[in-house]
Amino acid sequence: MKATLYDALGIAPTSSGEEVRAALRGLIRKYYAKTRDGQGNVEEALRFINHASRILGDHERRQRYDRDLTESPETEVAGERVGERAGGRDLLLGDDAYTEVGATSVLAEAAVEDPLDTGLPGGAPDEPPMHHPGLTQRVAPFVHSPWLTIGLCGAFAAFIVAAVVLVTPPDAVVVAREVLGWLIATLLVLAGIYAVVHGIVSVRRRHSVARSGLVPQTDLAILNWRRERSVFLGTNQPQEDASWIFQLRMAELERAKAGRTSEPRPWHRLAARSFDYALWGLMLALLLTQLRGIGAVGAGTAYWLAHPLVAPSLISLTWVPLEALLVAAVGTTPGKWLFGIYLQLAISDAYARLDTRAQLVRGLRRALRVWVEGVGCGFPLVAPVMVAIAYEKLAENQETDWDFALDCLVTHGPAGVLNSVTGVCGIAAMAWLYGIAWHQPTTDTIGWTRTTIGATLPSLSTVMGAVGGGERVIESWVPAQLPKTTVAAAPPGAASPQVSGRVAAASPGTGDGGFEKMLAARRARVVALKTDGPRMLAAHDYLRAAELCRAWADLDLANADAWRCLGSAEQGLGNYQEALNAFRRAKQHAPGDPSLDASIESAERGIVHQFLDRYSH
Repeated sequence: MKATLYDALGIAPTSSGEEVRAALRGLIRKYYAKTRDGQGNVEEALRFINHASRILGDHERRQRYDRDLTESPETEVAGERVGERAGGRDLLLGDDAYTEVGATSVLAEAAVEDPLDTGLPGGAPDEPPMHHPGLTQRVAPFVHSPWLTIGLCGAFAAFIVAAVVLVTPPDAVVVAREVLGWLIATLLVLAGIYAVVHGIVSVRRRHSVARSGLVPQTDLAILNWRRERSVFLGTNQPQEDASWIFQLRMAELERAKAGRTSEPRPWHRLAARSFDYALWGLMLALLLTQLRGIGAVGAGTAYWLAHPLVAPSLISLTWVPLEALLVAAVGTTPGKWLFGIYLQLAISDAYARLDTRAQLVRGLRRALRVWVEGVGCGFPLVAPVMVAIAYEKLAENQETDWDFALDCLVTHGPAGVLNSVTGVCGIAAMAWLYGIAWHQPTTDTIGWTRTTIGATLPSLSTVMGAVGGGERVIESWVPAQLPKTTVAAAPPGAASPQVSGRVAAASPGTGDGGFEKMLAARRARVVALKTDGPRMLAAHDYLRAAELCRAWADLDLANADAWRCLGSAEQGLGNYQEALNAFRRAKQHAPGDPSLDASIESAERGIVHQFLDRYSH
């Protein structure tokens, strides 16, 4: 029975290249989830992965390996004595060759004198050794100094606190109550979306065929591959130089010291990405404010760029190149660093290039796939569904689709108290900031949607007119078909069908011209209010002006002048909060009017002065 690389990986010799890479990645994740056990087992496994990737990852090498396996004679099963030539002497592997995983015999230890496998017979001396680049990458945090950690966390905290102080409105209590309501509603909607996605995935998982994992002999084969030698049938012995072994051992020691693991932690990754997006969005908001201040961006354009239906897509898209640059340079981002997440690119390809351009291309491709598949291009109505789907795939496959496709390994480590507090508090503070910034646009959008839908639906008078017209058609057709005795048999005092038709035709609002008359009366009412409201406002009769302007705004919701009139009247009455709401509604329908900005600021100052006057005595 031959012990081959395929047996050790737990795959069939006919497996595709993707299946081979999946098996290698599974082993890497498995052994990166361990710590050093004192016997070098993790190091042995990583060196085996290097050799298997070198042979099975190259098409020509794999064909040669398969051909040599076919031509080589059958070896004896494990547990019997196998004669093998190693280092110029016979090596007998008997029952004491390996008794359990990690256990070694005296014969096996004596047989493997050269731990670097250099100069073994059967190797190709002119062929340079091929070493796995990803296994020797540094996985410790890029910030080692505690003072640098304190400085970065302090910078994040100072920036977020400054943004909170500048954005929080004077009427913070009223706004906080409304924002809290919106946040609770949003969390409930997100929980409902996740429940639906989880239910669908659970149903599909029950009906799907379970994947076959690695065979039970995998650990045994890997831990004894350098002693058994039969796994190399048909191939040359692996050549490893001392520098690569040293780098491998240092990377393993560094990973174990940092306490890193490859176990999936979806919530940490979601929190890290949310922090990155939110922090980058605040920086873009500051840039937009500066551009608007110098006149480079109009008020209307700035309003729509910061709208909650547009801003998330722009924020997540513009973050893609920056994320790719950070991942290629330091292997992490601000959010990932706060939550102890580190990325390694080209982890299972022994032939991967690790120059700056290649790493940047990998990082950019991964960031684009995350933007499309992970967050649904940032569109708010699609992103929660895509995030829930990605969570289910990560929980089931132990890695995301983009990590597998781009050959990326994600490791997690202890973030630290300071980093965790900064990350969690930062996300909460930025949720408050975005809730304040998007509260009014969201309210306006919902109101506009409700008004638009209401305008497209037929009114009650139109429906009644259509019903009345249908009744007249039926009544004009039924008497011509029924016998005359049927009409005469009506009870005394009841109106005949002909009379009912005439009454229906004479009823206001149900005839053909009833709806047009109602629209004409509505337009005349709007014209009258449009004249009387500003006239009462000019006469300083603010109470009457407020009544007229409110009626005008109710009849003509999209008229900015009506809301401006109402805001001026409420401000004259001293109702600054109502005035502020009216001016904001006017700003929604006339975003390019700069005079409304002054009115909004005046109402806000009135709220502040009113508050100070109330509590200063």
